[in-house]
Amino acid sequence: MSVKSDIIKVTPPAFVGGGNLKEDIISSGHSCGYCHGNGFFWSEELRERVKKDCPVCNGSGKLDAVITIEWKPSNNHQK
Repeated sequence: MSVKSDIIKVTPPAFVGGGNLKEDIISSGHSCGYCHGNGFFWSEELRERVKKDCPVCNGSGKLDAVITIEWKPSNNHQK
């Protein structure tokens, strides 16, 4: 089985200011761990087997990770 590995290099933007102290990074296409990428579970209704969408990935079988970085002043002041 292949494994997706991404590296995020955390560096403050060149122009950090009041309006841009947060940034989002999206990593998409991760297999849903709840349904193991199937997107569904088998269920039984009125003695008949039916597919039910996974409640975590809504039937897609995939999840996206949204990583939010918030920039703030450091509390470590050296003088």
